[in-house]
Amino acid sequence: MVMRLSGLASGLDTDTVIKQLMTAQRAPVDKIFQKKKTVEWQRQSLLDMNTKLYDYRNNKLFNSKLEGNLSARKADLGGDTEAISVVPTGDAQPGEMTVKVKTVATAASNYSSSEITIDTTFDPNATLDSQKTKLFSPFTNNTVVINGKTVAFDPSKDSLNAVLSRISKETNVSAFYDAGIRKVSLVAKQTGKVNGASGTEDKITFDGSLLEDSLKLKTGPYDTDGNGTPDANPQEKSAVDAEVYVNDMLIKRTSNTFRINGLDITVKKASNRTDADNPATYTGTTISTSTNTDKILETVKGFIKDYNEMLKTLQDKVSEKRYRDFPPLTDEQKKDMKDKEIELWEEKAQSGTLKDDSILTKLISKMRSAIIARVDNGSSKYNTLSSIGIVTGNYQENGKLYLENEEKLKEAIEKDPQAFIGLISANGNGDPKGNDIGVAERIYTAIDDAMKEIKQKAGTSSLLSDSSILGLQMERLNKELDAGNQRLVEVEKNYYRKFTAMETAMQRYNAQSTQLSNAFSAR
Repeated sequence: MVMRLSGLASGLDTDTVIKQLMTAQRAPVDKIFQKKKTVEWQRQSLLDMNTKLYDYRNNKLFNSKLEGNLSARKADLGGDTEAISVVPTGDAQPGEMTVKVKTVATAASNYSSSEITIDTTFDPNATLDSQKTKLFSPFTNNTVVINGKTVAFDPSKDSLNAVLSRISKETNVSAFYDAGIRKVSLVAKQTGKVNGASGTEDKITFDGSLLEDSLKLKTGPYDTDGNGTPDANPQEKSAVDAEVYVNDMLIKRTSNTFRINGLDITVKKASNRTDADNPATYTGTTISTSTNTDKILETVKGFIKDYNEMLKTLQDKVSEKRYRDFPPLTDEQKKDMKDKEIELWEEKAQSGTLKDDSILTKLISKMRSAIIARVDNGSSKYNTLSSIGIVTGNYQENGKLYLENEEKLKEAIEKDPQAFIGLISANGNGDPKGNDIGVAERIYTAIDDAMKEIKQKAGTSSLLSDSSILGLQMERLNKELDAGNQRLVEVEKNYYRKFTAMETAMQRYNAQSTQLSNAFSAR
């Protein structure tokens, strides 16, 4: 540590003098700091733009180019409208069909024929061994087989609820115990005849004394009293498949929701009828499928709006004014400024960090080219956006889109839907020039390419240490800044050493001068 003598002998304000000397020495280091800060802002601006591009590509443009959204259908129901509900997909073909519901799919189920415990003191969360005397029929083995799946348990460790939970997790059956009525219930997780082998697929089959005896679940019917007549077993319910007549053709499904001809149909109840065995007596549900032009128009308008917003964001950024007279502020400079002054200064200092950026300007060019390009979609009439009523504004608007003629767009959607879909979203069939790729798909690819270039230039996060171009540049500037600051520390120490030496010499001179003066005065 350098001993500092601040002007005791010379009368100089040493700290102020050295501070002024250091100002000149600090100038090169401040320039490195400002350059590093500029690169940091540029990098962050690219990362922010990358986030916006990602959102536009994945959450907006992607939806606009989905064929399902460009070929939206609507389905109107007539007749027995309560028997089914219908959701059309983009694959649904315009036309009519009639649906008559014979049966609704249900799941197989079973529950205890009577209470399984002696009284309400039974604890379903305590070990089975500790509760064994409270069961009407104590179990004799430690496994349960449900629909061919064996579930093992340990009575000394497992409770009834633990065993039922294991059944629910390891088999295709949900099991639970209701303490209020002191019974156990089993319900298949799926509707329809899906359980077991052929012949038993409509039931829940099981084996094991825990169920058959202790929990009083029977696959029945059993003749328990020996009278030659099987016991009634009303708690056991067999699964039922959904049976539906589609244009008088009977189809069966295990689920109540299924797809036919591009329509997702959900069976809700049996059709109104006078004779379940005679479909001619059913009141059918008529499904009329047609193009949902209004929804497609909404998709196209959304595409135009989102495109215009993204294009403006890019153009604003590459044309933003650069204020070269407002470099980044150093910490020393900020000390002499008010907060509002700092805020206004840095607003200008950060302006134009991506002015004329090559990645973004190239992307803008590709987006605008995609908008005006012709698409080889097999149609000579509807092969450009302008041919379906979508045009760009005047030159000063930099490629902004407008839906100029909605009737033209509706005409294309209704008269040649495949050409319309191809114009917007076609993936192409290998044309080396990409002329058969749709407008939205071209924009999607252009944005994807730009995002890859941004990643190479700026990385993927604000972390300083990565292999991107700007990341490596910042790492180099950080090293230069550290070296410069270390040099300043040494320079400042050297200044203090020199001033301290001067003060020490002057103190010796003053002391000698005083001694001589005293010596001559004594004579």
